[in-house]
Amino acid sequence: MESLPLYLVDERIKTFKMWPYNEKNQCNIRNMAEAGFYSVATGNEDADAAKCFLCGKELDGWEPSDDPWAEHKSHAAKCAFVQIGKKEDDLLLSEFLSIVKQYMINKTKQLAEVTKEQIEEKSKTIRRRCITRK
Repeated sequence: MESLPLYLVDERIKTFKMWPYNEKNQCNIRNMAEAGFYSVATGNEDADAAKCFLCGKELDGWEPSDDPWAEHKSHAAKCAFVQIGKKEDDLLLSEFLSIVKQYMINKTKQLAEVTKEQIEEKSKTIRRRCITRK
């Protein structure tokens, strides 16, 4: 789970360490981050892998001329961030707080799911021990 507050565009920008496109391209780091994406690249073979901080939609195969907002909308039209459709600096306070709230809800659900899986694994281990002791 990410530790950066990815609801902030500057934090998303920091994740693009291997991004293959520069400022001359429509699909540049700033435009990607402003459209809600952060990099999930793990190496050169997936250097253009990006994920929405809010809806979790992951996309790769980006082209230099791709419009990140348009791609986000075409692949995740129900994303709350896409539906607001504004850059961070243009958000009203109520819109920003709504996004942060949804982000926190999503992160809490992810953490609960991970914790549930860990508890289930631990309980399987304990059950196996109990069965083998009988």
